Amino acid sequence: MQQESTRYESLSEQLTLHVGDEMQLLERAGHVQQPSEIILAPVELHQRNIQRRLREAAKPKESFTFDDVVGVSRRVLNATDVPTAAIDRIDRLSLVRGLLDETVSSSPTITLPAGVSSHDPQHIEQIRTEIETITNFHPERITAWAATADELPEPIDADTAELLETALDVERGLRTQAEKAISDIELIRRTARELTATNGTVWKETFDNIERLSLVGLSSISAPYADFIHAIAATTSIDVYIYLRRATGDYLSERVQPLFDVSGPGTVVFE
Repeated sequence: MQQESTRYESLSEQLTLHVGDEMQLLERAGHVQQPSEIILAPVELHQRNIQRRLREAAKPKESFTFDDVVGVSRRVLNATDVPTAAIDRIDRLSLVRGLLDETVSSSPTITLPAGVSSHDPQHIEQIRTEIETITNFHPERITAWAATADELPEPIDADTAELLETALDVERGLRTQAEKAISDIELIRRTARELTATNGTVWKETFDNIERLSLVGLSSISAPYADFIHAIAATTSIDVYIYLRRATGDYLSERVQPLFDVSGPGTVVFE
């Protein structure tokens, strides 16, 4: 436990959490030749809102460049010639449907939770996505999920374990079927691994003038986002600001440490 605490504390020197107060970043606006801060927002509407607030306050926006986590990930991966093509949700559902057909017609390839139909690929994909959001398929988080499931009362323990096995089976099956990345989230994981493998060199090559990274408009912090931030803070010297929404910010602030207390951000149980 001491090792995990130390790991987070070593990152926290570069991480600053805010609950609300996103417009504080307007104070850093100024006339510069090149942007020194990336503002990441999960949706384009939030980016436009901040740009509008800059205009209303008569603040220059040259200090900032706007993007999302996937966009930044693609730029980093392009710098190292790592593939950035990913299948979309429609193609992914088609592949899941194929995996389910195999499960019915031959030896089972997917663990189906009780009450879940083999003719419902959307439900199966939702399970995979939710487990990915919570664990990012990181070995330490998978182990923690399994351990927690064992401690739950019956039949919740078995149901919780089945959900995990379903997600792992589907992700494993998709990886054998698709030539591209399974989803945009996989690109975020690849970026975390590239940052670690190059000790941040690839970031400096891609964003040499960037001194700060701000994530805004977050109603939650997913495990993929946490691993992305973790890798940046661990391998670069830039400051990272996380702006949480007021409705959930206080709760999320208490959950930040467990999210970052893993080794090897971007590592998955399949490799």
